[in-house]
Amino acid sequence: MVRTTEQRMIKTIFISLLLITLSLGSVKAQLPVVDRVLVIVNEDVITQSEFDYRKASIVNDMLAANRAVPEDFDKQLLETMVTDRLQVQEANRRGIEITEQELQNTIARFASQQNLNSVQLKQSIEASGQAFTMFVNTIKDSMTIARFSEYYARTRVVVPDYEIDGWLAVNNLDQDNFEYEIAQILIKGGEEQSDKAHQIRDEIDRGLSFNEAVSTYSESLDAQQGGVIGWRKPDQLPEVFVNAVKDLAVGGVSSVVQSPNGFHILKLLNLKGERTEILQSSVRHILISAESKVAKIQAKKRADEIRQRIVDGEDFEALARIYSDDSVSAASGGSLGWVSPGEMVPPFEEAYKQMPIGAISEPVETRFGMHILRVEERRNKNVSEQMKRAQADNILRRQRADREFGQWVRELLEGAYVKHVAEPV
Repeated sequence: MVRTTEQRMIKTIFISLLLITLSLGSVKAQLPVVDRVLVIVNEDVITQSEFDYRKASIVNDMLAANRAVPEDFDKQLLETMVTDRLQVQEANRRGIEITEQELQNTIARFASQQNLNSVQLKQSIEASGQAFTMFVNTIKDSMTIARFSEYYARTRVVVPDYEIDGWLAVNNLDQDNFEYEIAQILIKGGEEQSDKAHQIRDEIDRGLSFNEAVSTYSESLDAQQGGVIGWRKPDQLPEVFVNAVKDLAVGGVSSVVQSPNGFHILKLLNLKGERTEILQSSVRHILISAESKVAKIQAKKRADEIRQRIVDGEDFEALARIYSDDSVSAASGGSLGWVSPGEMVPPFEEAYKQMPIGAISEPVETRFGMHILRVEERRNKNVSEQMKRAQADNILRRQRADREFGQWVRELLEGAYVKHVAEPV
């Protein structure tokens, strides 16, 4: 698995912090009894102890790499700490937060990499004479800054489609490696034949075998061979054929599609090439919005009442239109359409993934309030093409963000109140 920018940054900082436990024992006697404020950054401050902690980690890295410490190192470090603090402040202002669970999970992972558990890691750091809270705060800040950088790339950088197309062409990722073996039923003619084609498709749903439907109805030249048109690459097929079969499981039958030759029903006999598939769920929900703890107690009571009405036989969609506070989905009876992994907040996703189709959930709490869920159906979705485009988009977005993010941080610095109160000692 490729590490994210956030993971790489956190790992680097974590290794540095571990080195502090070996070094700060020798410098702790030099720390002042009363902490000194070095810089005021808006409503926040950078203190001498924070500076010493950060300096120890970086100096240890440089010595381990046999690199000399620059003469103006203190000045450079303090400037870096100011810009880091501004990024954390801006991230908080924009609602970018690291949850306590995320923080504890990260610390636990790091501890396990050192063959320690979280308690042993805490004891090790405190045994060196350092406050564990400073270690935790440094980890949290590094996670916040990394997520802030990702936020910039995601929300402020736009990569146009033509750049993605060009990148895929240059990197040879636009060549689909699939081959499809397809059979077809062809009903020649224009719109007057649409009903006939759909009636044949309905007969197949009711149990008519595809081969029998071919021999009975197909007007194509390959009907005598069971409608088999052989192996074809995507660029050897009409676009409507590719779109019809790209998501089919082997053995699956498409819906009716139209071409200049008439109406077609396709069957995917076999497939060469590996697909990337995800399991999607068609989900409906009713949201009773609430933010405070008191409001959520009332929201749960209301959700319980609505759920019971559904269980007793009232129509889910009708109640969603009346009661759901999600106005967009309420208009369509609570439908969220096809939901992919990672699109919903974790409690919502965990709930619908475990639900049987057609079941009505107990109220599910998220930061938006209380939800009642129903899963309509599930399907495997081929996302190979989307994955390739997403990969290209992410690479190009990251490249552009790396170029532009520094300028945005400089703009934050220009608009901030920064006052140097004392020099570090």
